[in-house]
Amino acid sequence: MTITRWGIIGPGKIARKFAAALHLVKDASLVAVASRDLDRAWEFAREHGANHVYGTYEELAADQNLDAVYIATPHGYHAEHALLCLRQGKAVLCEKPMALSARQVKEMIEAARASNAFLMEAMWTRFLPLMSSVMGLVESGAIGTVKYIRADFGFLAPFNPEGRLYALRLGGGALLDIGIYPLYLCLQLLGRPQQITAAGHLAPTGSDDTCHAVLQYSDGASAVISSTLACNTSLTAEIAGTAGMIRIPTPWYKNDRLEWNRTGEPVQAVALEPMVNGFEYQIREVMECRERGLVESPSLPHSFSLMMAETMDEIRQQIGVRYPSE
Repeated sequence: MTITRWGIIGPGKIARKFAAALHLVKDASLVAVASRDLDRAWEFAREHGANHVYGTYEELAADQNLDAVYIATPHGYHAEHALLCLRQGKAVLCEKPMALSARQVKEMIEAARASNAFLMEAMWTRFLPLMSSVMGLVESGAIGTVKYIRADFGFLAPFNPEGRLYALRLGGGALLDIGIYPLYLCLQLLGRPQQITAAGHLAPTGSDDTCHAVLQYSDGASAVISSTLACNTSLTAEIAGTAGMIRIPTPWYKNDRLEWNRTGEPVQAVALEPMVNGFEYQIREVMECRERGLVESPSLPHSFSLMMAETMDEIRQQIGVRYPSE
């Protein structure tokens, strides 16, 4: 595999985890970082070994020495910054959610295809050994036909009207930031729901600090997802089938173990490959797809990210969250 030269837009907390993961991946190299705060960019570059620093995102997108860019800015800017890079022919790994709405996701997909540039949502849980094990158990019929999924993600986040978790202009809200994890699990295993019933509570800024949804399917399957910034939750998940159940302990979205059993049989514990960072798996996926000349990942295709965005649009519509760009 040829070396993939990476750039990062938005040197925040999650970008630091991503940069650390790059050092774990063979043939991955961090070359450049961009921030509107040049001092912050230089600090990040020195910490993680990048040789080039830019004070505008346009400059990084135009850098001909870059092959791929990780978008790590707040949700409200994902589409704008990804489009800058895609239109320059760069491969893009865009932090989840891909964008604020399905309309923006469609625009990103169209740009990727027009430029023949790779685009993938950074739903890192999808590429962990955990999900490979869960999907393997389900696809093998070990627990029968999946009929019910329950997953939650909640933590206590003090209200800050200007912070990324609550400000509408930044794409704030529990659903897009953390509710996307349980939603991903349900859509991965059950597909697009036939009916959605959502409820939630809005913060003073108009973003959702709590969001719950019930997804119902034509075959009688259902899923219950919960996300909140108002308290800590169990961070567990259950996948129940006609012949057994899978249980993922805390924190379910990044664990290296799970339990499962067939109905009436002893519980089996499964120990998985220990994570070092967790982001290294999605980085390898981008690089392998790019090596093959693909514009999307077969494991997390554009159509899946669009389905997630459309589902979140419907949930937000029901609970009353509307972003300024809409």
